[in-house]
Amino acid sequence: MAGDWLKVEKATPDKPEIGHIARSCGISVELAFTAWFRLWCYLDTVTADGEVRFLTPDDVDRVTRQPGLGNALSSDQGCGWITFHAGGATITNWDRHNGDSAKQRAMATDRKRKQRRADGSSHSRW
Repeated sequence: MAGDWLKVEKATPDKPEIGHIARSCGISVELAFTAWFRLWCYLDTVTADGEVRFLTPDDVDRVTRQPGLGNALSSDQGCGWITFHAGGATITNWDRHNGDSAKQRAMATDRKRKQRRADGSSHSRW
């Protein structure tokens, strides 16, 4: 819940889990990624630690406007990115990807990269 941006790996659209979501929901990989990203945006506004009280697979479907996504993401029936339980849901590896510390690490890495570029210590054209 730090700022208005999300840390998403450039490889995410091609991850096997996104393919699994697409197959499970009977949709394209592009739509599966978009639905997942919509959920990630929602989750970033409602949790700081990856725990979401009362969240169900049906809620995920509603938020993403994609029937079947909640089950496709679940640890029971899907790719394991969300564990649903009696009290709500736990997002797998939330702190690694979306917690404040992950965002701070990503911002620090970007600052360091820009600093090296400005100092001329990087040979990268990017």
